[in-house]
Amino acid sequence: MRCGSPIASCLAAVLPAVIIAAGALVGLVSSSALTPRPARGGALDPRETPPKQPLVEGKQVFDTKGCAGCHNVRGGTTAPGTGPDLGREQSWGDVMQFAGSLWNHTPAMSAKMREQGIARATVSPDEMGKLVPYLFAARFLDEPGDATRGRELFVQRSCAECHQLGGRGGTVGPRLDELKEYVSSSFMAQALWNHGPEMATTMAARKLVRPHLEDDDVAHIVAYIRGDARGASALDLAYAQAGSPQAGKAVFLQKGCTQCHAVAGTGGTVGPDLGALRPRAHVAEMAAALWNHGPPMWAKMKELGIPFPKLTDAEMADLLAYLYFVQYMGHGGDAARGAQVFRDKSCSGCHAVRGEGPKGTADLSASAAVRSPFHWTAAMWNHTTGVEKKGDGQPPAWPRFDDDQMRDLVEFLRAPGAAQ
Repeated sequence: MRCGSPIASCLAAVLPAVIIAAGALVGLVSSSALTPRPARGGALDPRETPPKQPLVEGKQVFDTKGCAGCHNVRGGTTAPGTGPDLGREQSWGDVMQFAGSLWNHTPAMSAKMREQGIARATVSPDEMGKLVPYLFAARFLDEPGDATRGRELFVQRSCAECHQLGGRGGTVGPRLDELKEYVSSSFMAQALWNHGPEMATTMAARKLVRPHLEDDDVAHIVAYIRGDARGASALDLAYAQAGSPQAGKAVFLQKGCTQCHAVAGTGGTVGPDLGALRPRAHVAEMAAALWNHGPPMWAKMKELGIPFPKLTDAEMADLLAYLYFVQYMGHGGDAARGAQVFRDKSCSGCHAVRGEGPKGTADLSASAAVRSPFHWTAAMWNHTTGVEKKGDGQPPAWPRFDDDQMRDLVEFLRAPGAAQ
C-alpha cells in the first residue's frame, strides 16, 4: 500500500520511491532491450523512450508556465476558468492531435493572455515532455464513482460472497473496512491480478459464477469501499499512485509480458499489440480488463511455461502508466497526405523542405522539431509567436489542423525523398 496521508506528504513519500524503483527495475533487464531504436529522419519512437518521471510531475511545468492562470486540471481551483478543464478535454486523443489543438487555439489564447497581461512563456521540448504526459495522466484517472451503484455491484458481482464490508458479507477474503483508506483503481488492478488465480479457484469451489466487470464498475466499487474514508481523497490518492512509464517498460520486460504482447511492433504475437490500441478512458477500465482476461492469459502462460508474475503496488502503477503512455503517443502518419497538408495549409510559403522552397527560410525537414512529438508540440507553441507578428502587425490567415493532419505533416517532413 502506498499511503493514506494527505496529498502533499503522499507525494513526498511516494514519488522518490517510484524513481528509485525505476532505476532498480531498469537494471534488471538487458540494456539492449531498453536501447532506443532510431526512426526515420533521426527521430526516436517515443514509445521506445518513455519518460522516467511519474506522469504527474508535469504539474510543476503547468503551474510555472502560467497554464494555471486560465485552465483547471480535473476541477482544480487555481484557474478562473477562462479555458476548458484540460484534465477532461476530449478533443484530442494523442500527442500530435494535442499539438494541432494547441496550434488551432493559439490566436484566441494569445488574445486572452494579452487582455489579462499574462506573459507568453516559452516551453522547451523537455518541459513539454513533462507537461503533456501530466495532462494525459489527468484524463487517465477515474471520474469519481457512485457509491450507491458500487454497493449494488458489490452484491451483483459476488464480491459480498467472500468479502465483508461494514459488518456485512463473507469472511473468506480480507475485511475491506481495513483497506478503505488505501483503495483506488490502481490498488484494485494489483489485487485483482495478483489474487486472480486464487479467487478463481475459490469461486469455482463455491460454485460462484465469475463476474464480468464492465465500464466503470471498478470505480463505483472503489467509491463504495472507500465510503467516508479519511485522509487523501480518491483523486489525490490516484495522483500519488501515478507511475513512471520508463519503470513500467522495465516491468513489462522483466515480468515476461513481451513474450505474448508487442508494443509498437516489438514483442510477441500471442496477444494483441498493446501499443496499437486506442487509450482506455480510465484506470478502472484497465483494472477490469486485467480481471476479465485473466483466465485465458493464465492458461496461455501455463501452456508456454511462463511463471505467473505478481506485481507490487509500485510495479502495477508503473505498468499502467507505461501502457497508457504508449497508446496516447499514437501511430505513424501518411507522408502523401502530409505533402498535401503542407501545400494546403500554406506552409510552403515560409518553409523549405529538403532544400526546396523559399530561399533563406528554415528547412523543416532538418529541424529538431520532427525528432519527437514533444519536440514538435513545443515548436508549435513557441513558433506561433513569430507567425503572429508577421505581416506588418496583421496576423496571417491562420491554418487549422484537424484530426491526424499534424501527424501526416510530420511524417512528410521525416520521409526522405517524399514529393512536395
